[in-house]
Amino acid sequence: MKKRIVMTAALCCFCVVTCLCAGEVKSKMTVAAIVEDVSATNVASEVETPESATQTLQENVLVATNEQETNEYSNLAIADVSDYVNVRSGPTTDSSIVGKIYDGAVAQILAVAGEQEDWFQITSGNVEGYIKAEFFLYGDAAAQVIDEYVTRYAKVQADRLNVRREPSIDAARIGYIDNGEKVKLLEDCGEWLHVQYMENTEGYVSAEYVTLLEEFRYAKTLEEEQAEIAARKALEERQHAEEQNTPEILTNVEFPATTYTSNEELRGAIIDYALQFVGNKYVHGGSSLASGTDCSGFTCFIYADFGYSISRTPGGQYSDAGRAIDYSQIQPGDIICYSSNGGKSCTHVALYIGDGQIVHAANTRKGVIVGTADYSPIIGIRNVID
Repeated sequence: MKKRIVMTAALCCFCVVTCLCAGEVKSKMTVAAIVEDVSATNVASEVETPESATQTLQENVLVATNEQETNEYSNLAIADVSDYVNVRSGPTTDSSIVGKIYDGAVAQILAVAGEQEDWFQITSGNVEGYIKAEFFLYGDAAAQVIDEYVTRYAKVQADRLNVRREPSIDAARIGYIDNGEKVKLLEDCGEWLHVQYMENTEGYVSAEYVTLLEEFRYAKTLEEEQAEIAARKALEERQHAEEQNTPEILTNVEFPATTYTSNEELRGAIIDYALQFVGNKYVHGGSSLASGTDCSGFTCFIYADFGYSISRTPGGQYSDAGRAIDYSQIQPGDIICYSSNGGKSCTHVALYIGDGQIVHAANTRKGVIVGTADYSPIIGIRNVID
C-alpha cells in the first residue's frame, strides 16, 4: 500500500494582523514577571528579569503595515521551553490559567500586551489567552525554523495494528493500536515505522497499514489535557485486561483419526483438519490452534496432532522438517517456506493444500486464511510425510 502524506496543518491560518492596538505601541519593553509556576516536571518559570533586559517586540514580530508586505509567518510564535508554559486569561502571572502550551507548539499572535508589553495575546488550537513573550520564538526566528516543528504521526488504517519491539513480524508484540488512532512517528524505516507507542515506550508498526500525517502542535485547554490523560489511562487498562484475559475461540474441531490406509489419505486428512481453523486469530508466539498462533506454530501444531514433531520456528522447519523437495514435486500437506529478506532466512511458512493454494496464519490483520502459494518469494518446500 502506497503511503500517503497528508498535511493537516494549514499554515495559512496564521492571519495577518495589521495593527496591534488602537494607540501607538511603545517601542521599548521589559521582559518581567513574578516567579511562579515552577513545577517538578521542569516547567518553564515566569521569572522576573532586570530592567536592563529590554527588547523591542515591534522589531521582532513582523507586524504588517499592509497585506502586500506580509508573509505567512509574520504572526507565528513557537514555544521554546523545557516542558510547557501556562496560557493565562490576562497578561499577568496573577491571571487564571486557561491552558498549557508545550515545547514546540505554535500559536498565532493577535497582539502585544501587558504593562511592559512583554506578553503576547495568542490563539492556539482551542486556547485563547496570554503568554510570556520570553518563552517563544517569533518573527524571523520562527520563520527560519518552522520546518523543525512539524510533528509526524502514523494513523492506523487496519482494524487493529500490532506494535512490535523490533521491526520484524517475528519480534515480540508489546501492544496494539486500533483503527483511526495515531501515534507519533520517530523514524521512517521503510517497511516499518519507529513510533512512540506510550509515553515511555517505543515500538515498530508495519508501514503498510498506516497513513502518515504532518501536524503542528497546539496549546491544550485544561479540559483537553485531562481528557487525553483519561483516554490514555483507559486504553492502557483495556489493553492490560485483554492481554490477561484473552478468551479461547470456540471451534467445532473434528480431531484427526489415528490410522490411515495411505499417505494420500493422510495428506487429505491434514488439509481438512487445517482448514477448520480458517478465520482464527494470528497470535505471535501463541500456543493454541484454537485461541491463536503464528505461522510456524500453525504448521507445527497441525502436524503435532497427527503425531509428527517438527520445529516451532520458520527457520527450523526450513532446515529440519522432513526433506527438501522441488516445487514440481509438491503435494497437499507439504510446507512451503518463504523469505521476506531476499533469501537470507526463512521468515514465513504455510501449508500447501493443492491447486496452487495454501492455508496459513498470515498476520495479525488477516489471521488464518487461504491464499495463493506464490504470493511471496518461495525459498523451499519440505515434505514431512514421505
